Amino acid sequence: IVEIGLGMSMIYKLYDPISKNDFVRVSFILRFLKKSYFVIMCLIVTLGIPCSIFAVKTIGGSFSKSWLFFIFYLHLLDLICSYLYFYKSIMIIADQRFRVIGMIRSVCIFFLFFIQFFVLRFYKSLELFLVAKIISKISESLGVSYYFNKKYKGLVDMKNLPPMDKEKKKDVIDNIKALFFHRVGGMSLRQISGFIVILFSTLTVRSLYNRYMLVVISLLGISMECFQGIMASFGNLLHSESKEKVEKNLNTIVFLNFLIYSLFCTVFFSFSESFMKFWIPDQLHFDFFTTLAFTIYLYSYGMRQGIEMVKSAAGIYVQGKYFPLLECALNFVLSYFLASKIGIIGAIIGNIVSCMSVPFFSCSYLLYKIVFNKRPFEYYKKYIIYTIVTFFEVFLGYYVSKLYTFESFFVQSVVNAFICLIISISINIIVFCKMEEFIHLKNIFKEVFYKLKSKLSFDIFLF
Repeated sequence: IVEIGLGMSMIYKLYDPISKNDFVRVSFILRFLKKSYFVIMCLIVTLGIPCSIFAVKTIGGSFSKSWLFFIFYLHLLDLICSYLYFYKSIMIIADQRFRVIGMIRSVCIFFLFFIQFFVLRFYKSLELFLVAKIISKISESLGVSYYFNKKYKGLVDMKNLPPMDKEKKKDVIDNIKALFFHRVGGMSLRQISGFIVILFSTLTVRSLYNRYMLVVISLLGISMECFQGIMASFGNLLHSESKEKVEKNLNTIVFLNFLIYSLFCTVFFSFSESFMKFWIPDQLHFDFFTTLAFTIYLYSYGMRQGIEMVKSAAGIYVQGKYFPLLECALNFVLSYFLASKIGIIGAIIGNIVSCMSVPFFSCSYLLYKIVFNKRPFEYYKKYIIYTIVTFFEVFLGYYVSKLYTFESFFVQSVVNAFICLIISISINIIVFCKMEEFIHLKNIFKEVFYKLKSKLSFDIFLF
């Protein structure tokens, strides 16, 4: 909450000066971000200490209080380390070099995985487990800082810049205020359903719910990385190309969003039941309709990612700053009422309805009105088609996978996933192969493939 999405609010302001090689404006923004993240780290420490007292006092059991405080402060230090040189990461992302950060992060996570495995296997120490994570975060920050210092030597010395003028400062503050509402709203949405489930379910049901949500959130996180990687490219496109080309690329992004989540939802619906039985055998498992509700939840939230990425790239924050709060209020009322009547599935339905009723319309309406000066009827039409095709694949995959049964739940999970994978990909190719978005996306992938192939061939030749 303290960070309030500052990086996202400023990243779109870097697109224009980067495209024009205006290093003075870039340096102004980076200096502001550097100072802001220092303040944010100080606030995290200041607020974290009293929060630790509250958190530790609410934990029961025979835990040592001093040990709990130590663990809390390790988590706090881990959070602070996330913002070391973060302003440099924002510059690299805005310059369409997200892959560099991805490579540095992947290397650090790769070594972290083995170190944490070693620590848990031989020492069974949570303290060392967290210390390894902190060292990984610091290593990642140092790697990003090294690349930044090497790549952007032409930036103006930030220490010698004059203060930011009042108009620019006001614009930044307005965006930060708007992003605060978006951040609080987004975090509340994730917490509301969990809170409602605690009120209206047993410990066993809560445990199972958390496992399903862990899978859902993991899938959402995978695709989010994909869209973050292309956000800078789209931001530069907004400043350099015509509205027609921008809209064409938006349609392609929404179509890519559909391809990802038609596949995810089809696999999840058939895979989750057998996988949960393998993961937690001899326990309660959700029925057909609850699993379907989780699938719809995954689809409704996942299909927001493409268009919200474009909205962020366009810097549309202030115009819709109250919508997240309205979505939260609606989500709480609906989830509480439905959960009290029909149980855990009611909390999930409340989430789905609030997601589809507020951000679905507000996000698309604001984007099309501000960027394209038109109404998003074409977007709604395509969304309906994508939804129909997705759930046709979901049910077809489910019933086809039921034709093959195995004693091992693990084997059943793998077979179900493979069947659904084939069904989803095949139907999408058959239905959409002649559509403009499909052809555009295919050409992009071809271009990327040939670039990688030629680069790999060149590297082998040099070797």
